[in-house]
Amino acid sequence: MNTCKTALRVIWAHKFYLLLYLAGMSLIMIVVGSTNMQAAVRANASSSVGRFEPARAKIAVINRDCGSQVGCELGQGLERYLGRSAQLVTVEDKPQALQDANVSGKSDLTVIIPAGYGQRFLEALEDAAAHVHSGDKTHGFPKVETAASYNSSRGSLAQLQVDSYFDAFRTALLTGLGQNGSMDWHSSAAVKDAAAYVVAHYVSNQPHVGIHASPKDDDGALLKGFAMTVGLAAFPLMTALTVCVATLFGAFSSPDRHRRLLASPMRSSSLNGQELMAALILAAVSWTYYASLVVFSMAASGVSLASLGWGRVLLSFGAMLIFAVSAASFGFMLAQFNPSSSLINSVGVTFGLVVMFTSGSSSGGPLPPVMQTIGKLTPGWWYNTAVQSIMDSNAAALASWGLPLTVVALFALAYACAGLMFSRLTRTRATLVAPVSSDPSMIE
Repeated sequence: MNTCKTALRVIWAHKFYLLLYLAGMSLIMIVVGSTNMQAAVRANASSSVGRFEPARAKIAVINRDCGSQVGCELGQGLERYLGRSAQLVTVEDKPQALQDANVSGKSDLTVIIPAGYGQRFLEALEDAAAHVHSGDKTHGFPKVETAASYNSSRGSLAQLQVDSYFDAFRTALLTGLGQNGSMDWHSSAAVKDAAAYVVAHYVSNQPHVGIHASPKDDDGALLKGFAMTVGLAAFPLMTALTVCVATLFGAFSSPDRHRRLLASPMRSSSLNGQELMAALILAAVSWTYYASLVVFSMAASGVSLASLGWGRVLLSFGAMLIFAVSAASFGFMLAQFNPSSSLINSVGVTFGLVVMFTSGSSSGGPLPPVMQTIGKLTPGWWYNTAVQSIMDSNAAALASWGLPLTVVALFALAYACAGLMFSRLTRTRATLVAPVSSDPSMIE
């Protein structure tokens, strides 16, 4: 395990790359992803189905018949009845004040009970009862004065509430509903009992409104936000692993170090295996770091991973791990060309940007056809497609995400095979013994 430990020390010696490409870029991607998640959370909160609350109209009741007990009880009953569904406001009983209240929007509806209205109402009630027994046509009941504001339709709707009160009040008096004492309509006690009965049975006097909440996909926006956050891992993982793995294998592939390794008693397969193990450890650490950031950002945004489905979450993290292995394989392939440190950084950053912008994870809509064609030549496009399919489908729909995930694994295998091929070509030409300078004394 000495070779593996040495390889890890080589990686740690270049920890600036990890801090810059992995830690720094990952934080930027997480901030972008968490912003979309918070927007999705707010959208779901604002569109959630709650209890239906109708708009409350502002109503001013002016009772000019408070001089009589009947008119006073009738007006108080009207105020209590309207208070169940509206907001009562106080307006001064002056023409200018009443007009200003309607025009300014202080009241949506002004109800004026004229003087003597209660007595006329009872007389009309007696006349209606007499005509019912005789079979003659009844005369209409007196109306209160109403003025609805033209600034809102709530006043016109509230006017229906006023009519329903007087209709229910008339029925309660005619049938004796809720009356505990005398059936004398002219008594204030009967009027008070009838008004109290109408107010108590307010709900039964209203038209029934059934509310049906259609089931909606509350987690649709959250799933898309989570998929985008996971998909944005393409840039930091590809850049960091390309640079760090290429630097690692480049340190072991220089001619001098390669000769010393081949001259050691350890088998070359063991040396290569330990180098590969160090690269895989780096990929696993990078994957763990970004997955931890995703979990933390979800918790900070108030999103429970369990609400998204543990199957989807674990499959997405599994796809991220396979992509991390493909990024490490690309770094291994790059190292076989024995590039310089500046070239490794240039290739890593450039290829990481290409992967991010052609994968579709950084864009809110479909990519242009040219970028889609370029993206399909990199593992980033297939990785993002796999994550999107995992979030859009259930665990049984293997065909939707299994194929792109397989292509990501094939990219990792292709990069590794290409790297081994170039390594074979370069190492077969290397000599174990360095050239020995000739001694002039040996020349005859």
